[in-house]
Amino acid sequence: MLFLPRKHTALAACAALIASITVTSTTIPVSHAAEVGTCFTYAASGTKDQAAGAPAVDCSTPHTAQTYWSGTLPANFSVPAKAKASSRLKATRACTSKKMNAFLNLDNRELPTRFHSVPVFPTKAQWNAGERWVRCDVVFRSGKAYKKLSVPMAEFAAVTPGDQLNFCTPKVPGNRSTSAYPCTKVKKNWIMVVERDLGTPTKKFPGSRTVERQTKKICERAAKPYVTLKKYYPWWAIWPNSTGWSRADRTAQCFVPYSEFVKNTINQ
Repeated sequence: MLFLPRKHTALAACAALIASITVTSTTIPVSHAAEVGTCFTYAASGTKDQAAGAPAVDCSTPHTAQTYWSGTLPANFSVPAKAKASSRLKATRACTSKKMNAFLNLDNRELPTRFHSVPVFPTKAQWNAGERWVRCDVVFRSGKAYKKLSVPMAEFAAVTPGDQLNFCTPKVPGNRSTSAYPCTKVKKNWIMVVERDLGTPTKKFPGSRTVERQTKKICERAAKPYVTLKKYYPWWAIWPNSTGWSRADRTAQCFVPYSEFVKNTINQ
């Protein structure tokens, strides 16, 4: 055992304290991934970082989102804000409609709903602090906004009649929109009957004509059970162009007039 004079003992203790502080200050925080089932509040019109920066809230209090999948980004993933769309899609490939519907207990649901998946990545500040989580939240769209709920998403889905979950547009769909409205106006609304992925995260844009043909083929088949109108294209198809594809928009959307849907399903 080594004995030091009181003066040297104090210096040694001070040095040990400094060393301890130095080690602590350079430690990189571990990934802080939200647990599945965690609820958050953020707006549809906010910035991309608002969802990542939103604090967790109790699911019995007003909230707009709930995490249904959580994971860790691969070691070679770059800063999220600068990451390519293909990289972001690949990192969240587990966030499928099937997985989201399973979380909501809507496994047997055939029609698309107003529930929507939101991928969330760390902000620049969180990334610099060492956070490497990634998650997918489910929100419920009410027009252009996310509906505030005071119960977990699955509970809301369970007590809401199925037809009130349907995705409609106020009028002829036009361009792609993430806004989803309830189907309340039989003569004006168009209802989405299919939304289908057209390509994997790493697939290159196959060309406008190819995507158009593929989407129209999907929509023509999907519309048959709901439409009896004898006119050219009695349904509506929306597909991504090259710009949309590069921004991770890889789905085909198919709509039919809500009046036709009601006539051929509800009224039969």
